[in-house]
Amino acid sequence: MEPEMMFRIAAILVASFLLLSGANYQPMLNWAKSLFKKKNVVIPSNSGVNFLDVVSSWHTVKEQCVELGLHEAAEKLDEVFPLLNSED
Repeated sequence: MEPEMMFRIAAILVASFLLLSGANYQPMLNWAKSLFKKKNVVIPSNSGVNFLDVVSSWHTVKEQCVELGLHEAAEKLDEVFPLLNSED
C-alpha cells in the first residue's frame, strides 16, 4: 500500500474517533433498548358498557348533528356505522 493511502486511512480513522468520542450515545442506546422491551398489552374490560348504551350514544350524536344542521355529518355517521342505523 502506498504511504499516501495509509495516511488518508489513518486520517479518516483519527477524525472518526474524534467525532464519535464526543457524542452522547445514551439517548440512542435507550431507544434501541426500548425496541426490544416487552410491552404490556392492555386489554380493555367491559366495565359495564353494553351494546344498547353504544347505540343510544350514537343516536344522540346523530340527532344533535341533525338539530345543528350538520346533515353531512349525520350522513357520514350512517356510512361509518351502518349496522347501528335501524331507521332505514
